Amino acid sequence: MDSIEIRGILADRRRELGLTQAELGKRARLSREMVLRFENGGHDIGLRRLLRLASGLGLEMLVRPGNGCPVLEDLSALFGEASEEDGNA
Repeated sequence: MDSIEIRGILADRRRELGLTQAELGKRARLSREMVLRFENGGHDIGLRRLLRLASGLGLEMLVRPGNGCPVLEDLSALFGEASEEDGNA
């Protein structure tokens, strides 16, 4: 998940709850302008403020191990197998 997805999730949740940016800002102890800039992708608000936004929306953040990014060997194996299968068909 990247920052664009996180922004979208939080903005969607705010709208689901029927909150204005100002109301969310008040709940999260942030200015309306900061909420606006965050939702529009124009401002990196940092972890502390992000957690306050999530809390203001009744959400919690969870960090867990991910799959990571594939390395060149993984991609070569994946696409190499696909090419061999295509050639044998």
